Amino acid sequence: MKTPREILFERHCQAGPKLDAVRQKALGMLPPSRGADAIQPNRSERLWAQAVLSKVWWELIWPSRRAWAGMAALWLAVLAANLEMKARSPAAPALRSAHSGELIQSFAEQRRLLTELVRPVYPTLAAPARPNARPRSERPTLSKAC
Repeated sequence: MKTPREILFERHCQAGPKLDAVRQKALGMLPPSRGADAIQPNRSERLWAQAVLSKVWWELIWPSRRAWAGMAALWLAVLAANLEMKARSPAAPALRSAHSGELIQSFAEQRRLLTELVRPVYPTLAAPARPNARPRSERPTLSKAC
């Protein structure tokens, strides 16, 4: 008795030539390739990029097109205001070059003022007042005789 596996294998072997004919017919309908390595990767990459861009368009942009249009309008308004402000602003006055001596003198003056303002304030420590202003030799001794 044959197992189910053997029965399926016999049917598959009989269908093999028919499947090969269908495969050859399908491949014959394709245009001849001038080098499958050169054409296929570019085409597949292009199709992949189109699919990704299409997916991004339909998932992110299209559902919220009003919000994107509003953002674009705001950016255009900001750009117009920026250009208008640049057009109205007066030209910057020509900067005159200062002499190096004057610069050094002004920096020294600034440093002097800064040290004057930020001078550290140390509390003055007064000498502790001595309880007895007399010399030690004149102090009464409290020695006890043993």
